Amino acid sequence: MKKNLLLVLVALMTMTLSAQENRERRQQREYNPEQVAMMQTRQLDNAVGLDSVQFQLVYIMNYSDAVAMQDSMKVRRARMEEARKSGKKIERQRPTEEQLQARRDVMKQRKAIKDAEMKQILRPEQYEKYLKYTEEQEKRRRSWGENRGERRGERK
Repeated sequence: MKKNLLLVLVALMTMTLSAQENRERRQQREYNPEQVAMMQTRQLDNAVGLDSVQFQLVYIMNYSDAVAMQDSMKVRRARMEEARKSGKKIERQRPTEEQLQARRDVMKQRKAIKDAEMKQILRPEQYEKYLKYTEEQEKRRRSWGENRGERRGERK
């Protein structure tokens, strides 16, 4: 009986420590805009081979994107925190088709602007590599999204 109780306690402690480690890992994944921009720029450098001037220009572009993304995340988190403090239940509603289409349009515009800027920064052969690189990244993101439900055990 004592052995069983001891085993249960050890199992509970192990689960608690594991959950804390997972939370810490998630918190460690939050990067500041400088880190995000540097990672993205290095990845692109590995894919297309940037020179030092191109590296700096791409870094500046990635940095401004990262700052904008961080600002929007701060706004979203502030809204969520405000709702929690006021005791309101946060109900997640699925966006309407019009809202989804508006988001897609904004993303297409951002991509077109970024592609135009990259076309000015990169040499033609680099730009071709850049287009292949972004296409591969998009495929990877899509496959991750498609497999997401399967990883959770959901079925379509």
